[in-house]
Amino acid sequence: MDLINPLVQSYAEKYSSPEDELLKEIADYTTHQHSEPHMLSGHLQGKLLEMVSHMIRPKRILEIGTFTGYSALCLAKGLQPDGILHTIELREKDAGIARAFFDRSTYSQQIVLHNG
Repeated sequence: MDLINPLVQSYAEKYSSPEDELLKEIADYTTHQHSEPHMLSGHLQGKLLEMVSHMIRPKRILEIGTFTGYSALCLAKGLQPDGILHTIELREKDAGIARAFFDRSTYSQQIVLHNG
């Protein structure tokens, strides 16, 4: 069952700004190698998170449920230069995957990943 009409989804994706390369890589990895790819935030949800974060310009963000790191990176884009994002992931394997992606991002020093 689709939550969004496929035509609306296609239109929104066509006219939204593109995903950056690291986010594309996370989405591709999650889609093809993770047992629960439906949990990925994805492009449109990520753009919404990024937009809200840019509007608020938070100094601190708490994310509960890191999964493979896609949404955390979207949220981090709006942080103040000295801001910090704390993200919590229960599953050790997912935390490791997310950490590897965070370490490759320009936000690696602003994201604190808590596992457990």
